[in-house]
This record gives sequence, structure tokens and C-alpha cells, in this order.
Amino acid sequence: MRYLSLAFALGFTAVSTTGLAAGPDSVIALSTDNDLFAPTQTDRDYTAGVAITYASNSPEFGNNVYSRLAGSIDRSLLGSFTAFPDKAASTSLEFGVYGFTPEEISARRIDYDDSPYSSLVYLSTSKSYQGLAGKSGWTTSLTIGALGLDLFESGQNSIHKVIGSDKAEGWDHQVSEGGEPTLRYSAAYHQYLNGSEPDSKFKVTYFGSVGYLTEFGAALVFRDGLISSPDNRFNPELMAYGERAPGVSASGGRENYFWGGLSVKARAYNAFLQGQFRDSDHELGANDLNILLAEVWGGYTHSLWNGVELSYVLRVQSSEIKSGTGDRTLAWGGLVLSKRLSSR
Repeated sequence: MRYLSLAFALGFTAVSTTGLAAGPDSVIALSTDNDLFAPTQTDRDYTAGVAITYASNSPEFGNNVYSRLAGSIDRSLLGSFTAFPDKAASTSLEFGVYGFTPEEISARRIDYDDSPYSSLVYLSTSKSYQGLAGKSGWTTSLTIGALGLDLFESGQNSIHKVIGSDKAEGWDHQVSEGGEPTLRYSAAYHQYLNGSEPDSKFKVTYFGSVGYLTEFGAALVFRDGLISSPDNRFNPELMAYGERAPGVSASGGRENYFWGGLSVKARAYNAFLQGQFRDSDHELGANDLNILLAEVWGGYTHSLWNGVELSYVLRVQSSEIKSGTGDRTLAWGGLVLSKRLSSR
């Protein structure tokens, strides 16, 4: 719990020292995911998440204590690459929570053939770097948080009570029940393809992460329509369930475009299924999981008024569990409401 308190302190210090000052390129966004937003209308697997994100190219904001730590890691691990830029083009700070449930949530007993209950409360900082001539870029993120807290359980069951859905009864068996600190570092390299036009953009991304999700892979991403936001702020391929790293648009005029992509990844470790250092009532072993995963997504972004944008995305991922009840395709939808902030 002291670890989580430190995470909150770092985040609030970062916000308070900058006052969320609106620079020439700043945006604040509220995002929510839910498997009920998908056509399948299920309530299982990655079931829901909510996050608030602030992103800016303000040097003062990028110099907050948490982002400085992340920048030091970036330079230590990636600085040997000759194409790695010296300074970040923008920085984001995100606080969120998300959770996972098995298919049957009304029973207290454990279904060992299905996925376990698990949840994450997190604070993440991300940095976007622009390469030479705008033909490439990097995105990195550092996330600290806690598994196994009761925050997601309380929120889920409160909402279920209001809408008349079944109460999720198995949270006492969640991974790392009672709380366990965790972290993740990720890095991605983007190649913006030569065939891109102002109203049709394509890129290839190579990415990897270590921590509670340890994986590496590649993705092809496109967007098509009226586009005003910069390429280095559009990274839907880097969404790790609820984490967006950063996945919100920024400065520019009105926007109205479709977007989508696909990725293939090799996932070596997933703490939400396998647990971490503490023993849990229900967790899966590496032999129970598929290493190779495929994911596809499609979305739409539309400007509403005065710099306000609304985005919807539908994501589908291949099964991570080899057999049993948990062997199924995952699908969920997400909404992002963002507001560009005026310069002072």
C-alpha cells in the first residue's frame, strides 16, 4: 500500500507543479471501456476500465518528477539507438483502473477452467518522440500500480446494482487479493510509411514491454479522413487493455476519420492470468496459455465542438487461454471524450 501511495503522490505532484497549464498542444481526455460496448454484449474477460489522461508538449509538464524518471530510463535503454531523439515531443500522465472476470460471475466458487478475477489500479506516464523529418518516432511508457485492490470490485458491483445486473461474487479470489505492487515499462518504434497522405496515413510499429505484461510484436495502423492531429499522438496499437500510452488526439482543426489496424504479438507473461509473486487462490500457468496472439481493431473519431472530440473503438483479440471455459475470443468496445485546451 505504501507503494501505491507513492504512485499517487508522484502523480499529484506532477499535476500540482504544472497546474495543468495549457500549452500550445494540450489535451485532457476521459476514456472508458466495456465488453458491453461490443456487439457480443458479454460481461467477462477484460470487462471494463476507466482512465483520465492529460497530455501536453509543455516543457514544464514534461519535467515533472515522474516523467523525468521515465525519461532517464528511456535514455539509458534506448539512447544507444542513433535515431533516438534527445527530447520528447509530448508527455502524458494517466490514472486509471480496469479489471477482468470469468464468464460466470454469480457463483462464489472458482472455475479453474476459466480465467481468474484480476484488477489493476495504475498511474502511467508516456512520452512521444519525433524522429528526423517526421518519418519515424518512438513512444515509451512507465506504469506503476497495484494488483488485487478492491477499487474495481466496488465500482463494478455498484454499477451492476444500479442497472440490475448480477453481482460479481468471486472477487475474494482475485489475483493478488489485498494488493500487490506492480510495474511495466514499454517502448515502441514507429515507421510512418511513404504512401501516407494528409487524409490517409499508415504506419508500422514494433513494440515490446516488460513487467506485468511482457511481450513483443508488430502492428500495422491506418487512419483515413479529415485528420488534424499529429502522428505521434495517435497510437491505438499500444493500448494495453485500458492504458492508452497516449491514445488521444491533440492540436489541430476539426477531425472526422476512420481508423483501424492489426497486430501480432508474442506474450511471455501476463500477471492478470498468471499472478505475480504472491500466491493467489486461482492463477494459470505458462503451459495453460497461448504465446502467439492476434488483435484487430477499428474506430471512428469525430470533432463535436470547441476542440471536443469523441472516439469509439471495437477491439477483438484471439484467445490467450489454450483450453477449457476460458478458451474464447475477447471483444470489447471503448469510448474516449477529449478536450483540447486553449493556449494561455
